[in-house]
Amino acid sequence: MTRGYPPLDAIDVLFITYGGGHVQMVLPVAQALQAQRVRVCIFALTTAIAIVETGGVPYFSYADLPRAQDPHVRSTGTRLAAEMLANAVLPLAETQAYLGINYCDMEVTHGVDQAARKWENGGRQHFHPRPTMEAVIGELAPRLVVTTNSPRSEQAAIEAATALDVPAVAMVDMFAMQEVKWLSRPDFGKKLCVLDDSVKEMFTRHGRPAADIVVTGNPAFDGLHDSTVIADGAAMRTARGWGQAGRFTILSASTPEPILHPFTKELANPALPRAVENHLRSLVAADPRLDLVIRRHPSEDQGITPGDRIHASPRADDINALIHAVDLVVVTCSTVGLQAYLAGIPVISVEGSVFTKDAPYGDFGMATPVADLTGLGTALSGILPGLERAERRAERQATQRRPQKAVDRIVAVLQHHLDMA
Repeated sequence: MTRGYPPLDAIDVLFITYGGGHVQMVLPVAQALQAQRVRVCIFALTTAIAIVETGGVPYFSYADLPRAQDPHVRSTGTRLAAEMLANAVLPLAETQAYLGINYCDMEVTHGVDQAARKWENGGRQHFHPRPTMEAVIGELAPRLVVTTNSPRSEQAAIEAATALDVPAVAMVDMFAMQEVKWLSRPDFGKKLCVLDDSVKEMFTRHGRPAADIVVTGNPAFDGLHDSTVIADGAAMRTARGWGQAGRFTILSASTPEPILHPFTKELANPALPRAVENHLRSLVAADPRLDLVIRRHPSEDQGITPGDRIHASPRADDINALIHAVDLVVVTCSTVGLQAYLAGIPVISVEGSVFTKDAPYGDFGMATPVADLTGLGTALSGILPGLERAERRAERQATQRRPQKAVDRIVAVLQHHLDMA
């Protein structure tokens, strides 16, 4: 594997990605293109570095940019990093380079005084390193630029590529309810690769031409349809005794609620995740047909108290197999709701989360929505009679033809633009 700022004229496709679910979407696509002898490189941003460095694909980070050694960039990055809590995942040099380059770009774009005011009122949320992205894309001259739907560096990269007349494609991981403001612009790249038809329709309603949008799915979820994963789910269900004696198994997948929404500043209810969990516990206690499996977000307290037909799913459980081991999933806004929908498992979404508008499972037809906890029992009563048991679902999936992978659909889109370049 090669790390470092690449030489000129050495790249066909330049990927730019942040971490989390974004790099999980990008890496399989980059690997697939590399297997086809396409010259790829990933500009790995912040926490994406740790994932990319094990992926066998050439990459570089902000710390690898020549500009990272500029004295003003270095002093600025050192000063800003000292104001922040240490990041256990990201080396200090990476933090300093990211902050220094982005802040200095803000000075170039807005002036020294305005940059200082922006930093004091929102910090990194104001970063938009268009000058750096134009310099990088201009120097490396890729034939194609690919990002996901993140703001800041990824958004700036698409805009820079467009300004330099380099074709660009944005892969949308989920619903992009916040990002639709810029993704829906007809001049924002050549194509959008989106999750499903409902997301495509949302973008067309906001003005993006339908011809610019390709329904591909998300490569990060391709594993849901793997026959081994489906078999692992069936084995997990059997080993743990879920769904025995004709019972139905409900998975409660929670996500923490902040005090305020990080972007809209809307007031949230931090008690909601445990309220949903406790209400499900009471429904299970009152109905002997039900088992409950509780899966909490990694950032939540993992001290789950088991009980009669109440089970905990530890973090070591593969989430894809877990989804195939249950009959029904309940979420507020967890990505597990989307994964369950894609796997063909019914979903109930409790709509009281501050993030409901960002993960609108009910509005997009992916879940049965309930306005509050009092609607959970009624929703369960309506869904249970028509549920396909996990055992039957696994048997049916074992004989079905596997759907085309999202990674293959996206590679086809990118290859088309490479052929046109």
